Amino acid sequence: MTDPDFAYTALIRTNRVDHNLGEVVTALRAQTMPPAEILLVDSSGQEDVTRALSAFGRVVPYGDRDFNYSRAVNVGMAEVKTPYALVISSHTVPARRDLIETGWSAARDAAASVLYWSPLPDALPGRDNAIINRITVRSFTGKNGFSNSMGMLPTDQAIAHPFREEVPASEDQEWAKRYFERNRDAVIIGVTDPDLFYRNPVIADEKKRADKYVLEEVSYLRHIAAPRKIPVEVAARLARSALALVRGRRVRAAAHARIVIGYFRR
Repeated sequence: MTDPDFAYTALIRTNRVDHNLGEVVTALRAQTMPPAEILLVDSSGQEDVTRALSAFGRVVPYGDRDFNYSRAVNVGMAEVKTPYALVISSHTVPARRDLIETGWSAARDAAASVLYWSPLPDALPGRDNAIINRITVRSFTGKNGFSNSMGMLPTDQAIAHPFREEVPASEDQEWAKRYFERNRDAVIIGVTDPDLFYRNPVIADEKKRADKYVLEEVSYLRHIAAPRKIPVEVAARLARSALALVRGRRVRAAAHARIVIGYFRR
């Protein structure tokens, strides 16, 4: 670690032990800025899973309530003992050893205390260096403010202003919205990195991928989007649904329609 004033805990939500989890933990421990501790919020409710998870870090039981992403983060955050916490998915692999250090350096240079990482999109193949994005209240779109797939934030901020359990998805973006409301001059750093890999098996299943997309977009419309933008967003969804149907993309067409229906269904 090159910054003696920086210490963080990695917080992983999981309910199983698999190859992906092992790869994530191994990559975290190999970082030039490794976590001081790894916490695993275990929602399995199974003693054998809890025992197996303990080989990867300190296990924090989720409890016997229905699973909620925000609650899982909040339960884990209450156990963090370092100034910063890295919320990271059990499917997100930081494959380059200085990936976290590079992001933290960019945040420090921008006087930012909140940052997140994203994998390189398919539209930018072959790029071999990270893209650093500086997000402010003016450039925040409701979709570029934070990511619980891999995001760093001050522990005291996360405890004082927890993730809202009534937000079923896109809870990370909703948290960023409130962060900017409290800190109008704040900067959040977003790092798009070609050496970050998101290996959620849901991506390979078109129906599950669509279900995830619908849930996130309905949550965005209900909890994040500015009210003045809602009519435009709804009209755009209906137009995209019709276009996808014309092109024979029935799953995509249905997804856009379901987003509109989900928004109005209270």
